[in-house]
Amino acid sequence: MPLIENICPGSYQPSAVLRDHSVLHTEAISIGDVFCFLVPALQFIQFQGAGVLTISDLMLVAALPIAVLRHPDRLRQKPIPAILILGVFWLVSQVATDILRNSAPEDFLRGWSKIFLLLVNFSVVWIVASRTRRRFVLYEIGLAIGTILGVYFNPSPDALIDPWKFGFGVPVTLLVVIWTATHLTQRRYLGILVPLTALAIVHAFGNYRSLAVITFITAIYSIFQMSSAGDRDERQFGRFRLAVLGLTVICGIWVFTQVYSHYVERGVFGQYAQRKLEVQTNGAGGLLLGGRGEILASGQAIIDSPLLGHGSWARDPTYAAILAEKRAELGYKNVEGQGGKKDDLIPTHSYIFGAWVEAGLAGGLFWLFVLFFTIRALVKASGAEPLIPLFAFTGFLLVWDILFSPLGMPTRFIAPYFIAAMLVLASFRDVQPAVAEEV
Repeated sequence: MPLIENICPGSYQPSAVLRDHSVLHTEAISIGDVFCFLVPALQFIQFQGAGVLTISDLMLVAALPIAVLRHPDRLRQKPIPAILILGVFWLVSQVATDILRNSAPEDFLRGWSKIFLLLVNFSVVWIVASRTRRRFVLYEIGLAIGTILGVYFNPSPDALIDPWKFGFGVPVTLLVVIWTATHLTQRRYLGILVPLTALAIVHAFGNYRSLAVITFITAIYSIFQMSSAGDRDERQFGRFRLAVLGLTVICGIWVFTQVYSHYVERGVFGQYAQRKLEVQTNGAGGLLLGGRGEILASGQAIIDSPLLGHGSWARDPTYAAILAEKRAELGYKNVEGQGGKKDDLIPTHSYIFGAWVEAGLAGGLFWLFVLFFTIRALVKASGAEPLIPLFAFTGFLLVWDILFSPLGMPTRFIAPYFIAAMLVLASFRDVQPAVAEEV
Protein backbone atom coordinates (compact mmCIF):
# COMPACT_ATOMS: atom_id res chain seq x y z
CA MET A 1 0.00 0.00 0.00
CA PRO A 2 1.66 3.23 -1.07
CA LEU A 3 2.28 6.01 1.38
CA ILE A 4 1.15 9.27 -0.16
CA GLU A 5 1.75 12.47 1.72
CA ASN A 6 2.85 16.09 1.52
CA ILE A 7 2.43 18.08 -1.68
CA CYS A 8 -0.24 16.86 -4.07
CA PRO A 9 -1.09 18.67 -7.30
CA GLY A 10 -4.24 20.75 -7.34
CA SER A 11 -5.75 23.92 -6.01
CA TYR A 12 -5.70 23.01 -2.33
CA GLN A 13 -2.23 21.45 -2.08
CA PRO A 14 -3.09 19.44 1.06
CA SER A 15 -0.40 18.62 3.57
CA ALA A 16 -1.21 14.95 3.53
CA VAL A 17 -3.57 12.35 2.19
CA LEU A 18 -4.33 9.98 5.06
CA ARG A 19 -1.78 7.19 4.82
CA ASP A 20 -2.85 4.28 7.00
CA HIS A 21 -5.70 1.98 5.97
CA SER A 22 -7.02 1.64 9.51
CA VAL A 23 -6.15 2.05 13.15
CA LEU A 24 -4.89 -1.54 13.19
CA HIS A 25 -1.62 -1.17 11.30
CA THR A 26 1.70 -2.96 11.41
CA GLU A 27 3.66 0.16 12.34
CA ALA A 28 4.43 0.69 16.02
CA ILE A 29 2.31 3.18 17.91
CA SER A 30 4.08 6.53 18.06
CA ILE A 31 3.95 9.38 20.54
CA GLY A 32 1.91 11.30 17.98
CA ASP A 33 -0.67 8.51 17.91
CA VAL A 34 -0.99 8.55 21.71
CA PHE A 35 -1.23 12.34 21.65
CA CYS A 36 -4.02 12.24 19.06
CA PHE A 37 -6.09 9.95 21.29
CA LEU A 38 -5.37 11.46 24.70
CA VAL A 39 -5.85 15.14 23.87
CA PRO A 40 -9.52 14.90 22.89
CA ALA A 41 -10.22 12.12 25.41
CA LEU A 42 -9.10 14.30 28.34
CA GLN A 43 -11.41 17.20 27.50
CA PHE A 44 -13.71 16.09 30.33
CA ILE A 45 -11.18 17.39 32.88
CA GLN A 46 -12.34 20.98 33.12
CA PHE A 47 -11.67 24.00 35.30
CA GLN A 48 -12.67 27.64 35.42
CA GLY A 49 -10.30 30.16 33.90
CA ALA A 50 -11.16 32.50 31.07
CA GLY A 51 -14.42 30.64 30.73
CA VAL A 52 -14.49 26.84 30.87
CA LEU A 53 -11.03 25.47 30.08
CA THR A 54 -9.85 21.87 29.82
CA ILE A 55 -6.63 19.97 30.26
CA SER A 56 -6.84 19.34 26.52
CA ASP A 57 -6.72 23.09 25.85
CA LEU A 58 -3.45 23.38 27.77
CA MET A 59 -1.99 20.37 25.93
CA LEU A 60 -2.89 21.87 22.57
CA VAL A 61 -1.41 25.26 23.42
CA ALA A 62 1.80 23.56 24.58
CA ALA A 63 1.94 21.38 21.46
CA LEU A 64 1.36 24.20 18.97
CA PRO A 65 4.89 25.69 18.87
CA ILE A 66 6.44 22.22 18.66
CA ALA A 67 4.13 21.21 15.81
CA VAL A 68 4.74 24.46 13.91
CA LEU A 69 8.52 24.24 14.30
CA ARG A 70 8.57 20.66 13.04
CA HIS A 71 6.14 21.13 10.14
CA PRO A 72 5.80 24.84 9.30
CA ASP A 73 5.00 23.98 5.69
CA ARG A 74 1.60 22.58 6.69
CA LEU A 75 0.32 25.99 7.69
CA ARG A 76 1.36 27.47 4.35
CA GLN A 77 -0.62 25.04 2.23
CA LYS A 78 -3.94 26.20 0.81
CA PRO A 79 -6.47 26.99 2.16
CA ILE A 80 -4.92 27.00 5.66
CA PRO A 81 -3.57 30.58 5.41
CA ALA A 82 -7.02 31.86 4.41
CA ILE A 83 -8.67 30.11 7.36
CA LEU A 84 -6.08 31.34 9.85
CA ILE A 85 -6.13 34.90 8.49
CA LEU A 86 -9.91 35.00 8.74
CA GLY A 87 -9.66 33.51 12.23
CA VAL A 88 -7.16 36.13 13.39
CA PHE A 89 -9.32 38.82 11.79
CA TRP A 90 -12.27 37.43 13.80
CA LEU A 91 -10.24 37.54 17.02
CA VAL A 92 -8.96 41.09 16.40
CA SER A 93 -12.49 42.25 15.58
CA GLN A 94 -13.75 40.65 18.80
CA VAL A 95 -11.09 42.44 20.82
CA ALA A 96 -11.88 45.78 19.17
CA THR A 97 -15.62 45.28 19.64
CA ASP A 98 -15.25 44.46 23.33
CA ILE A 99 -13.03 47.48 23.93
CA LEU A 100 -15.44 49.83 22.14
CA ARG A 101 -18.50 48.23 23.74
CA ASN A 102 -16.85 48.23 27.17
CA SER A 103 -17.66 44.54 27.70
CA ALA A 104 -17.27 43.11 31.19
CA PRO A 105 -13.87 41.43 31.80
CA GLU A 106 -15.46 38.07 32.62
CA ASP A 107 -17.23 38.21 29.27
CA PHE A 108 -14.47 39.42 26.95
CA LEU A 109 -11.84 37.10 28.47
CA ARG A 110 -13.86 34.00 27.67
CA GLY A 111 -14.88 35.47 24.32
CA TRP A 112 -11.25 36.00 23.30
CA SER A 113 -10.12 32.65 24.68
CA LYS A 114 -12.90 30.83 22.79
CA ILE A 115 -11.66 32.11 19.44
CA PHE A 116 -7.96 31.73 20.30
CA LEU A 117 -8.35 28.15 21.52
CA LEU A 118 -10.46 27.20 18.50
CA LEU A 119 -7.68 28.39 16.16
CA VAL A 120 -5.00 26.63 18.23
CA ASN A 121 -7.04 23.44 18.25
CA PHE A 122 -7.56 23.55 14.48
CA SER A 123 -3.87 24.21 13.79
CA VAL A 124 -2.65 21.29 15.90
CA VAL A 125 -5.29 18.91 14.55
CA TRP A 126 -4.34 19.81 10.98
CA ILE A 127 -0.59 19.52 11.56
CA VAL A 128 -0.56 16.40 13.76
CA ALA A 129 -3.81 14.45 13.52
CA SER A 130 -4.43 14.84 9.78
CA ARG A 131 -1.14 13.21 8.74
CA THR A 132 -2.23 9.58 8.81
CA ARG A 133 -5.48 7.70 8.76
CA ARG A 134 -4.69 6.07 12.09
CA ARG A 135 -4.16 9.41 13.85
CA PHE A 136 -7.23 10.87 12.19
CA VAL A 137 -9.44 8.02 13.42
CA LEU A 138 -7.79 7.90 16.84
CA TYR A 139 -8.50 11.59 17.33
CA GLU A 140 -12.17 11.12 16.50
CA ILE A 141 -12.44 8.11 18.82
CA GLY A 142 -10.82 10.17 21.58
CA LEU A 143 -13.18 13.03 20.78
CA ALA A 144 -16.21 10.77 21.17
CA ILE A 145 -14.95 9.19 24.39
CA GLY A 146 -13.97 12.55 25.87
CA THR A 147 -17.40 13.99 25.09
CA ILE A 148 -19.12 11.01 26.71
CA LEU A 149 -16.94 11.33 29.81
CA GLY A 150 -17.74 15.03 29.90
CA VAL A 151 -21.44 14.22 30.23
CA TYR A 152 -20.67 12.03 33.26
CA PHE A 153 -18.20 14.32 35.03
CA ASN A 154 -19.20 17.83 33.89
CA PRO A 155 -22.75 17.70 32.54
CA SER A 156 -24.33 20.91 31.35
CA PRO A 157 -27.75 21.91 32.75
CA ASP A 158 -29.30 20.83 29.44
CA ALA A 159 -27.51 17.46 29.60
CA LEU A 160 -28.93 16.83 33.06
CA ILE A 161 -32.43 17.30 31.67
CA ASP A 162 -31.90 15.47 28.35
CA PRO A 163 -28.60 13.53 28.38
CA TRP A 164 -29.11 11.93 24.96
CA LYS A 165 -29.81 15.10 23.00
CA PHE A 166 -27.32 17.30 24.84
CA GLY A 167 -24.70 14.70 25.66
CA PHE A 168 -24.49 11.17 24.31
CA GLY A 169 -26.18 11.47 20.90
CA VAL A 170 -23.32 12.97 18.85
CA PRO A 171 -20.39 10.99 20.37
CA VAL A 172 -22.27 7.69 20.12
CA THR A 173 -23.04 8.46 16.48
CA LEU A 174 -19.37 9.29 15.88
CA LEU A 175 -18.36 5.87 17.23
CA VAL A 176 -20.95 4.08 15.10
CA VAL A 177 -19.90 6.01 11.99
CA ILE A 178 -16.23 5.24 12.64
CA TRP A 179 -17.01 1.55 13.02
CA THR A 180 -19.10 1.64 9.84
CA ALA A 181 -16.42 3.48 7.86
CA THR A 182 -13.56 1.20 8.95
CA HIS A 183 -15.42 -2.14 8.60
CA LEU A 184 -16.90 -1.92 5.13
CA THR A 185 -17.25 -5.35 3.51
CA GLN A 186 -18.48 -6.59 0.15
CA ARG A 187 -22.00 -5.87 1.40
CA ARG A 188 -20.95 -2.34 2.13
CA TYR A 189 -24.25 -0.69 1.28
CA LEU A 190 -26.20 -2.68 3.87
CA GLY A 191 -23.30 -2.18 6.25
CA ILE A 192 -23.92 1.56 6.01
CA LEU A 193 -27.70 1.71 5.62
CA VAL A 194 -28.73 -0.67 8.41
CA PRO A 195 -26.72 0.67 11.38
CA LEU A 196 -27.15 4.33 10.47
CA THR A 197 -30.89 4.04 9.79
CA ALA A 198 -31.32 2.16 13.07
CA LEU A 199 -29.38 4.89 14.88
CA ALA A 200 -31.50 7.58 13.19
CA ILE A 201 -34.59 5.89 14.65
CA VAL A 202 -32.92 5.87 18.09
CA HIS A 203 -32.29 9.61 17.74
CA ALA A 204 -35.93 10.15 16.76
CA PHE A 205 -37.12 8.37 19.91
CA GLY A 206 -34.57 10.41 21.87
CA ASN A 207 -36.16 13.66 20.61
CA TYR A 208 -33.05 14.53 18.61
CA ARG A 209 -34.63 15.25 15.24
CA SER A 210 -31.74 17.12 13.64
CA LEU A 211 -29.24 14.36 14.40
CA ALA A 212 -31.73 11.74 13.21
CA VAL A 213 -32.00 13.47 9.82
CA ILE A 214 -28.23 14.02 9.58
CA THR A 215 -27.53 10.36 10.38
CA PHE A 216 -30.04 9.19 7.77
CA ILE A 217 -28.77 11.45 4.98
CA THR A 218 -25.21 10.39 5.88
CA ALA A 219 -26.23 6.87 4.90
CA ILE A 220 -28.00 8.03 1.73
CA TYR A 221 -25.11 10.28 0.68
CA SER A 222 -22.45 7.63 1.38
CA ILE A 223 -24.27 4.95 -0.59
CA PHE A 224 -24.87 7.26 -3.54
CA GLN A 225 -21.26 8.46 -3.64
CA MET A 226 -19.79 4.96 -3.34
CA SER A 227 -22.15 3.53 -5.95
CA SER A 228 -21.11 6.17 -8.50
CA ALA A 229 -17.40 6.21 -7.62
CA GLY A 230 -16.50 4.33 -10.79
CA ASP A 231 -17.61 7.12 -13.11
CA ARG A 232 -14.56 8.45 -14.91
CA ASP A 233 -15.89 10.97 -17.41
CA GLU A 234 -16.59 13.83 -15.02
CA ARG A 235 -16.82 16.36 -17.85
CA GLN A 236 -19.72 14.48 -19.36
CA PHE A 237 -21.52 13.33 -16.21
CA GLY A 238 -20.25 15.74 -13.55
CA ARG A 239 -23.12 18.23 -13.51
CA PHE A 240 -25.74 15.52 -13.97
CA ARG A 241 -24.23 13.56 -11.09
CA LEU A 242 -24.24 16.62 -8.84
CA ALA A 243 -27.86 17.31 -9.70
CA VAL A 244 -28.83 13.72 -8.90
CA LEU A 245 -26.84 13.87 -5.67
CA GLY A 246 -28.60 17.05 -4.58
CA LEU A 247 -31.99 15.63 -5.49
CA THR A 248 -31.21 12.40 -3.62
CA VAL A 249 -30.24 14.24 -0.43
CA ILE A 250 -33.29 16.51 -0.62
CA CYS A 251 -35.58 13.55 -1.20
CA GLY A 252 -33.96 11.69 1.70
CA ILE A 253 -34.61 14.63 4.03
CA TRP A 254 -38.20 14.95 2.77
CA VAL A 255 -38.94 11.24 3.17
CA PHE A 256 -37.50 11.14 6.67
CA THR A 257 -39.37 14.24 7.84
CA GLN A 258 -42.64 12.98 6.36
CA VAL A 259 -42.32 9.59 8.02
CA TYR A 260 -41.24 11.16 11.29
CA SER A 261 -44.11 13.68 11.30
CA HIS A 262 -46.60 10.93 10.47
CA TYR A 263 -45.61 8.85 13.49
CA VAL A 264 -45.19 11.85 15.78
CA GLU A 265 -48.78 12.89 15.11
CA ARG A 266 -49.85 9.40 16.17
CA GLY A 267 -47.93 9.60 19.42
CA VAL A 268 -45.33 6.97 18.58
CA PHE A 269 -42.46 9.18 19.80
CA GLY A 270 -44.26 10.35 22.92
CA GLN A 271 -46.47 13.25 23.97
CA TYR A 272 -43.59 15.71 24.30
CA ALA A 273 -42.50 15.21 20.68
CA GLN A 274 -46.13 15.45 19.59
CA ARG A 275 -46.71 18.76 21.40
CA LYS A 276 -43.36 20.15 20.26
CA LEU A 277 -43.99 19.43 16.57
CA GLU A 278 -47.50 20.85 16.78
CA VAL A 279 -46.35 24.10 18.36
CA GLN A 280 -43.32 24.52 16.07
CA THR A 281 -45.35 24.07 12.89
CA ASN A 282 -48.34 26.24 13.75
CA GLY A 283 -46.70 29.52 12.71
CA ALA A 284 -46.31 31.23 9.37
CA GLY A 285 -42.56 30.47 9.29
CA GLY A 286 -43.05 26.71 9.41
CA LEU A 287 -40.74 24.33 11.23
CA LEU A 288 -37.59 26.36 10.48
CA LEU A 289 -38.59 29.46 12.45
CA GLY A 290 -40.58 27.36 14.87
CA GLY A 291 -37.51 25.37 15.82
CA ARG A 292 -34.83 28.03 15.32
CA GLY A 293 -36.65 31.29 15.96
CA GLU A 294 -33.45 32.84 17.33
CA ILE A 295 -32.76 33.85 13.72
CA LEU A 296 -35.41 36.53 14.15
CA ALA A 297 -33.49 38.16 17.02
CA SER A 298 -29.93 37.60 15.84
CA GLY A 299 -30.82 38.82 12.35
CA GLN A 300 -32.10 42.08 13.80
CA ALA A 301 -28.99 42.40 15.99
CA ILE A 302 -26.78 42.02 12.90
CA ILE A 303 -28.81 44.63 11.00
CA ASP A 304 -28.45 47.03 13.92
CA SER A 305 -24.64 46.63 14.04
CA PRO A 306 -23.35 44.70 11.02
CA LEU A 307 -19.68 45.67 11.15
CA LEU A 308 -18.78 46.09 14.80
CA GLY A 309 -20.87 43.56 16.68
CA HIS A 310 -22.29 43.74 20.19
CA GLY A 311 -19.44 42.22 22.22
CA SER A 312 -18.59 38.87 23.81
CA TRP A 313 -21.63 37.25 25.43
CA ALA A 314 -23.60 40.20 24.16
CA ARG A 315 -26.42 41.22 26.50
CA ASP A 316 -29.45 43.24 25.52
CA PRO A 317 -32.97 42.28 26.67
CA THR A 318 -34.38 44.23 23.73
CA TYR A 319 -33.65 41.36 21.35
CA ALA A 320 -35.33 38.73 23.51
CA ALA A 321 -38.40 40.97 23.44
CA ILE A 322 -38.08 41.29 19.65
CA LEU A 323 -37.93 37.51 19.37
CA ALA A 324 -41.06 37.04 21.48
CA GLU A 325 -42.91 39.72 19.54
CA LYS A 326 -42.01 38.38 16.10
CA ARG A 327 -42.84 34.81 17.09
CA ALA A 328 -46.23 35.97 18.28
CA GLU A 329 -46.81 37.89 15.04
CA LEU A 330 -46.03 34.72 13.07
CA GLY A 331 -48.53 32.76 15.15
CA TYR A 332 -46.19 30.64 17.24
CA LYS A 333 -47.17 29.70 20.75
CA ASN A 334 -44.65 29.50 23.56
CA VAL A 335 -42.66 26.27 23.46
CA GLU A 336 -41.50 24.60 26.63
CA GLY A 337 -37.72 24.93 26.71
CA GLN A 338 -37.65 27.05 23.54
CA GLY A 339 -34.90 29.65 23.48
CA GLY A 340 -32.76 28.13 26.24
CA LYS A 341 -32.00 29.92 29.49
CA LYS A 342 -34.02 32.92 30.65
CA ASP A 343 -31.42 35.68 30.58
CA ASP A 344 -30.63 38.89 28.73
CA LEU A 345 -28.18 37.37 26.23
CA ILE A 346 -28.96 38.16 22.59
CA PRO A 347 -30.48 34.93 21.19
CA THR A 348 -28.33 33.44 18.42
CA HIS A 349 -28.09 29.61 18.54
CA SER A 350 -25.74 29.49 15.53
CA TYR A 351 -21.98 29.49 14.95
CA ILE A 352 -22.21 32.07 12.20
CA PHE A 353 -24.90 34.31 13.69
CA GLY A 354 -23.35 34.08 17.15
CA ALA A 355 -19.93 35.12 15.85
CA TRP A 356 -21.44 37.91 13.75
CA VAL A 357 -23.53 39.27 16.61
CA GLU A 358 -20.61 39.21 19.06
CA ALA A 359 -17.63 40.16 16.85
CA GLY A 360 -19.23 41.76 13.82
CA LEU A 361 -18.72 41.00 10.14
CA ALA A 362 -15.32 39.36 10.67
CA GLY A 363 -16.89 36.57 12.75
CA GLY A 364 -19.51 35.96 10.11
CA LEU A 365 -16.92 35.85 7.33
CA PHE A 366 -14.90 33.16 9.08
CA TRP A 367 -17.84 30.78 9.38
CA LEU A 368 -19.18 31.71 5.96
CA PHE A 369 -15.87 30.62 4.43
CA VAL A 370 -15.94 27.35 6.38
CA LEU A 371 -19.57 26.77 5.40
CA PHE A 372 -18.98 27.17 1.67
CA PHE A 373 -15.78 25.12 1.81
CA THR A 374 -17.61 22.30 3.61
CA ILE A 375 -20.46 22.24 1.10
CA ARG A 376 -17.97 22.30 -1.77
CA ALA A 377 -15.98 19.40 -0.28
CA LEU A 378 -19.14 17.31 0.11
CA VAL A 379 -20.39 18.15 -3.38
CA LYS A 380 -17.04 17.53 -5.10
CA ALA A 381 -16.25 14.23 -3.34
CA SER A 382 -15.92 11.36 -5.79
CA GLY A 383 -17.03 8.51 -3.51
CA ALA A 384 -13.68 6.72 -3.92
CA GLU A 385 -12.33 8.35 -0.76
CA PRO A 386 -11.66 6.10 2.24
CA LEU A 387 -13.85 6.53 5.34
CA ILE A 388 -16.55 8.26 3.28
CA PRO A 389 -19.35 7.76 5.90
CA LEU A 390 -17.14 9.46 8.49
CA PHE A 391 -16.49 12.45 6.24
CA ALA A 392 -20.16 12.65 5.29
CA PHE A 393 -21.36 12.72 8.88
CA THR A 394 -18.83 15.30 10.04
CA GLY A 395 -19.59 17.46 7.01
CA PHE A 396 -23.37 17.42 7.35
CA LEU A 397 -23.17 17.98 11.11
CA LEU A 398 -20.74 20.88 10.61
CA VAL A 399 -23.11 22.54 8.13
CA TRP A 400 -25.99 22.16 10.59
CA ASP A 401 -23.95 23.49 13.52
CA ILE A 402 -22.70 26.53 11.59
CA LEU A 403 -26.28 27.47 10.81
CA PHE A 404 -28.23 26.27 13.84
CA SER A 405 -26.07 25.41 16.87
CA PRO A 406 -24.36 27.56 19.52
CA LEU A 407 -20.56 27.45 19.82
CA GLY A 408 -19.59 26.41 23.35
CA MET A 409 -18.53 23.27 25.14
CA PRO A 410 -18.17 20.68 23.72
CA THR A 411 -18.82 22.09 20.22
CA ARG A 412 -15.85 24.46 20.57
CA PHE A 413 -13.69 21.35 20.83
CA ILE A 414 -15.46 19.37 18.11
CA ALA A 415 -15.67 22.08 15.43
CA PRO A 416 -11.89 22.37 14.70
CA TYR A 417 -11.66 18.63 14.03
CA PHE A 418 -14.67 18.77 11.72
CA ILE A 419 -13.11 21.66 9.78
CA ALA A 420 -9.88 19.67 9.40
CA ALA A 421 -11.92 16.67 8.24
CA MET A 422 -13.38 18.72 5.40
CA LEU A 423 -9.89 19.82 4.38
CA VAL A 424 -8.79 16.19 4.30
CA LEU A 425 -11.85 15.22 2.24
CA ALA A 426 -11.06 18.00 -0.24
CA SER A 427 -7.44 16.84 -0.43
CA PHE A 428 -8.42 13.51 -1.99
CA ARG A 429 -9.76 15.40 -4.98
CA ASP A 430 -6.22 16.50 -5.79
CA VAL A 431 -4.86 12.95 -5.99
CA GLN A 432 -4.96 11.10 -9.29
CA PRO A 433 -7.93 8.65 -9.30
CA ALA A 434 -5.78 5.56 -9.88
CA VAL A 435 -3.60 6.46 -6.92
CA ALA A 436 -6.48 7.50 -4.65
CA GLU A 437 -8.00 4.04 -4.94
CA GLU A 438 -4.78 2.50 -3.59
CA VAL A 439 -4.53 4.76 -0.55
